[in-house]
Amino acid sequence: MSVIEKYKLHIEPVGECAILLRFADKIDESLPPYIARLAKILNHNLTPAPINAVPSYTTLFLEFSVLEFDYTLLHRQLHSLTLNSNISQNHALTNTIEIPVYYGEEVALDATRFSKEKGLSLQQLQEIHTCAEYQVHALGFAPGFAFMAETPKSLQLPRLDSPRPIVAKGSVAIAGPQTAVYPEESPGGWNIIGRTPIELYSPQQQPMTLLSPGDTVRFTAISKRLFIELGGKL
Repeated sequence: MSVIEKYKLHIEPVGECAILLRFADKIDESLPPYIARLAKILNHNLTPAPINAVPSYTTLFLEFSVLEFDYTLLHRQLHSLTLNSNISQNHALTNTIEIPVYYGEEVALDATRFSKEKGLSLQQLQEIHTCAEYQVHALGFAPGFAFMAETPKSLQLPRLDSPRPIVAKGSVAIAGPQTAVYPEESPGGWNIIGRTPIELYSPQQQPMTLLSPGDTVRFTAISKRLFIELGGKL
């Protein structure tokens, strides 16, 4: 069965020079890898090529030059490419990335909340968070900010009632079924459980972001000493 048949794909015009591919109304773990791979294929096979492709949980947004935009022509190509069985067979090819995290008391700002509401010690929180694999579903909020799921149910807590005005760069956080890493210092309302020393967003490099939709992520616990040696700041 092709993806277009399984998910009942809808192709919709958006504004004057963009198209939205909507695959489903609910999150499906098999979708992000397919959408990520499809975005790359469409970048190389559509005529005209999109100037911007934005994968998300269940959609792919394609933006085109207003001078070249022809919805009828693009709709025909998109329908043909998404029916291509080779894409469906290969869409599971993804990257697996390990992110080292220091889960110390001074960086796990919401450890007390997990203790009160989930009955978990900081050590238990670390063990549960690192035992799972997470899939990148979308990038958003800030450059390099990757929404990953699914967080084990024993760690799922809602966002804070009042966001912090400043969350440190590299902070590892949880909000409901999702986990993420703040690539830069910014405001934020997620539950902070640790910090990574690695860069997630480097605008001078290609690609600019460490993580992409469809990637698989594993978090690994590291000591405070190694965190600092790798460039981490407390």
